[in-house]
Amino acid sequence: MKRTILLLATLMLLNFCTKPAKEKKKAFYTNPVIAGDFPDPTIIRVGDTYYAAGTSNDFAPNYPVYESKDLINWKRTGAVFNQPPEWASEDFWAPELFWHNETFYMYYTTKRKDNGVACIGVATTKNIHKGFTDHGIIIEWGEEAIDAFVFRDDDGKLYITWKAYGLTQGRDIEILGSELSDDGLGLKGSHFTLTDHNKGWQGAGDEGQCLVKHNNYYYLFYSVGGCCDNRCDYRVRVARSKNLKSGWEQYPEPILKGGEEWRCPGHGTLVNTPDNRYFYLYHSYNAVDFEYIGRQGMLGEVLWDAQTGWPYFKSSTPTVTAEVPFTNTVQKKDTIFNDDFSSDKYLPFWEWEVNHPKPGIQVVDGEMIVSPAEDGVNFLGLRPETGDYRMTAETIQTNGLGGIGVYSNRDYLIALTTNKSELVLFKIQKGKKEILAAEPINEMGAVYLRYEATNGKYFEFFWSENGEEWLPVNVGNEYQLDGTFIAQWGYSPRAGFIVEGDVNNDFRFNNLKIEYYY
Repeated sequence: MKRTILLLATLMLLNFCTKPAKEKKKAFYTNPVIAGDFPDPTIIRVGDTYYAAGTSNDFAPNYPVYESKDLINWKRTGAVFNQPPEWASEDFWAPELFWHNETFYMYYTTKRKDNGVACIGVATTKNIHKGFTDHGIIIEWGEEAIDAFVFRDDDGKLYITWKAYGLTQGRDIEILGSELSDDGLGLKGSHFTLTDHNKGWQGAGDEGQCLVKHNNYYYLFYSVGGCCDNRCDYRVRVARSKNLKSGWEQYPEPILKGGEEWRCPGHGTLVNTPDNRYFYLYHSYNAVDFEYIGRQGMLGEVLWDAQTGWPYFKSSTPTVTAEVPFTNTVQKKDTIFNDDFSSDKYLPFWEWEVNHPKPGIQVVDGEMIVSPAEDGVNFLGLRPETGDYRMTAETIQTNGLGGIGVYSNRDYLIALTTNKSELVLFKIQKGKKEILAAEPINEMGAVYLRYEATNGKYFEFFWSENGEEWLPVNVGNEYQLDGTFIAQWGYSPRAGFIVEGDVNNDFRFNNLKIEYYY
């Protein structure tokens, strides 16, 4: 009897020990990983931290910088330049981060003030949280040089590549390369082409390139097609060679192209993880919001075919949902941005149009004070993260017009404003101002203003005396305003404070809240 009981107990113990472990539930992330306008993203890994930056077009601070530990949760930390470099004017495009000699390098595209030619500059910092020191132009090439990418070869030599001849009549666009000096601040030796049309290279308009060495091959990821509005057809292609300077073989088809929900993917950078997986951070348009919200930061994993050696994406169209890159990580998405102006922690992220002086901005006793830098319209704003959102702010009544709105530049904007006695909704289109609605109001000290955006281009405006009971602003016989005119050449508009008055007026705002509807 005892032996029988012992045998049964042993069998039960063995059954318990050999029971298969419960499979861990897979975790997923959704794209975009960096929401809102973030074109031409660059990414690097330093230790266990990833850093990314993106195009800022004609808004400053120039080139927003983010960091992450897991590739899916990104925190805005600042910008490369809090003020544009003295030699630069506009079109702050295509930044490329690089880590060398315990130093962060940033190679970037912008136009010269004196002649409007697009050049590539370089800046450095030992501490990415404290901004960069500009070293000026490193590449000026004919009528245009854009889209820098820096590559370290197996022998330690540094190379820089760029897009050239984009504005040269009768000549094909090429991606050129040159060795870099050891300090990363100058070119060394003769240039060479990676896309030699005289030796069989097919295609035109190649740009947004990045290089990686894998199994004795150099792989060139590059983008082709129209990049920058709702007519775009951007896509990613790849070529390879065993010689950096010649012999490139093109893969015949795009390896990443637009899908139903996300369109026109491209201009990305590869980064490898500590376990040697490759991820591509790139931009893509939401098929509904398009240029009204901008090209957003997307993440996709790149794999390598065991037989052919060619790289491919897990999904040939932008991934909406994918398994997280690292175990035990959860993606967090904030649906509300709220600044009560109790501190100045968000001040470094407020943007202004780079072609106009920066308005004065300070936070004092729970208020944001905006001081116009010039007469007329002044703007300070943020990048909306999705096309469907609601913005609410409390505006202190003053002599000039101050309020909230959507802004591309001084010639294209929509604003709901108030002064001491009137509520005014107006737009500026092609530089011409049109009053859409105006009504008298009592001087109450403060007025609450709100608008609701749909797809980033249709707007409904409201106002309130107490922040609880809201009255719609009627535009003719309609409550919804068509703002499809607002986006210019794919430059995503910003949302924020618009003030109009002379430089002697200070405008005060209590609390700004943006609620996103994903």
